[in-house]
Amino acid sequence: MPPSFMAPRTCMFCLAESAMEIRFDKRTRPYLVCRICFARAFVRNIESIRGMAVVPDLITAAKKNRESNPSYKEHFDGQIVALINQVQAALTSPPVRGDPDRQGLSTEKLPVPFEVGGTR
Repeated sequence: MPPSFMAPRTCMFCLAESAMEIRFDKRTRPYLVCRICFARAFVRNIESIRGMAVVPDLITAAKKNRESNPSYKEHFDGQIVALINQVQAALTSPPVRGDPDRQGLSTEKLPVPFEVGGTR
């Protein structure tokens, strides 16, 4: 049986439950990978993943609060949409000098990327 820290946790990128895993590269450096959205987060050392001990609980609490509190739902969803729009604006702007290969995202408006009990 694998150690408890290896158990899948809520992904901090797509918010999918039991999807984020802690893995180790060939030099035994830790990194995080999501089995749903395929996001990867590389960290310099094991101390850098301290947040993974509490992030799943914080996400679960926020999702429960979102279900029961309409004003929090509006705030929560607004935060996600605002971040996505900021990233889209940055990536659809003209290429940065010295980075001519940077591709922009589509201008399609994205919905809030999750609903409790559903998939993307």
